[in-house]
Amino acid sequence: MRRALAALLAALVFVLPVLADGEVSSPPGPEEFVPEIMEGAGLGEGGYAVAFRSLDGGGDWYYNEEAYFKAASVYKLPLNMYFYELENSGALSPDELIGGIRLSVCHRESLEHSDNPISQTMLDYLGGYAQYKRLILPYTGYVESELRPDYYNENAFTARMVLNILDYLYTHSDEFAGAIDHLLAAQPGQYLKGGSLDAPIAQKYGYERYDGVLHVAAAGIVYGEHPFLIVILTRGSYAAVDAMGELCDAFAEWEAGRAAALRAEAEALEAERLAEEARERERAELEGIVRDCVDAALS
Repeated sequence: MRRALAALLAALVFVLPVLADGEVSSPPGPEEFVPEIMEGAGLGEGGYAVAFRSLDGGGDWYYNEEAYFKAASVYKLPLNMYFYELENSGALSPDELIGGIRLSVCHRESLEHSDNPISQTMLDYLGGYAQYKRLILPYTGYVESELRPDYYNENAFTARMVLNILDYLYTHSDEFAGAIDHLLAAQPGQYLKGGSLDAPIAQKYGYERYDGVLHVAAAGIVYGEHPFLIVILTRGSYAAVDAMGELCDAFAEWEAGRAAALRAEAEALEAERLAEEARERERAELEGIVRDCVDAALS
């Protein structure tokens, strides 16, 4: 009997093997694929800025986000957002004439087709470019003391500013439903939509030469299973147009990989929890057997 008791007690220590910690591999990150894609487009370290925000709990990623770049026609996004807010407040109606053109038409032409004369008319209605920049400052997430002088004098934005503008747009999607519809329709097959990603993308895009240097920019909301915001500002290469589609694809893959890794980690933790519960149940059963044996031996 004593031999049997000793064997049972020893079994309590070795009921079940302990599960090894699950190792979840991390997908390649933007610190790897961003410079590779941009170098392929002829853009060096100072020639671009990128800002990314996961809308699926994955956080932000930035490169050169505080550098000022000429944003080309991306400026038209916050311009139109301000007009939508005037409409939402009742100060203007969609049928209001802006330079002789209905405001609803101005939105479409400015956001979908990036019409420069119409957008300039909208700027003039607000009192000019510097006044426009004052009015949209709250969208940028910056305060006056953080700005450089060229914020007001040139078409200059940082990638962080544009990301915050996108975030405001996304957070207030109901208020800007018309703007988002136009962005979804804008420039299919180019810029952020130039890759292979099969997901709706609401983008504002643009390119313009400043002092002989080409600036290409894009900002968008990428919808789908793992949505995100992305801003790409560049100077010096028209190949950036194609690089933007590649970057969008790469960020989508990275975001999906991150989500899959988190899911696998959660599943491994749950499996470990269930295994531990099974071990505890078997320990309890063995303890019961030991008690029965002891009671039998003593009786």
